[in-house]
Amino acid sequence: MTETQHRIAESLDRQFAEMGFATQGVEALRAGADVSLRTLYKYFPSREAMVVGALDYRDQAYSDWIAGGPGQGAAHVLYPLVRLGGWLEQVSSTGCLFLNALAAYPDSDAIRQAVEGHKARLQAQFRARLLHTAPECDAEALSAALFLLHEGLTEAARFHGPKAAAATALRSGKTILLAAGIE
Repeated sequence: MTETQHRIAESLDRQFAEMGFATQGVEALRAGADVSLRTLYKYFPSREAMVVGALDYRDQAYSDWIAGGPGQGAAHVLYPLVRLGGWLEQVSSTGCLFLNALAAYPDSDAIRQAVEGHKARLQAQFRARLLHTAPECDAEALSAALFLLHEGLTEAARFHGPKAAAATALRSGKTILLAAGIE
């Protein structure tokens, strides 16, 4: 992604997160990105491409956000949930941008692929952390459970607040890992 394309995608991400996918037209998206219509269409030639560009930007930004953390144990495995709690407090608490995009464009194969790729990478992140911490564990089942906690936390934060939802998700995650012998 070029610097200009990255800057536009970041603006699209912000605008879609704040205002949804249906409320603003291309002219508003262009103005929000502070580029000419020609430049916007050069990098994102359709509304669908704009949505996918925003999702690609969000995927990378979120992946960077949840990277790292403690090196071992349950704290290592649960770190993405801890970071999600922070994301929901500091960045966005309007639900999952990916699922919101899919709801707005249910017939778009490109958007569906972007959403499915993002969700698969999230579950793979839990799987990799589990295998790093406990190579003998049932990483498939545990990563699926932790992924569901992640997704539930994202939605529950809208109603219960990010702190309360994150605390509940972390307690549940610790219980799941403890049952699997991971402390």
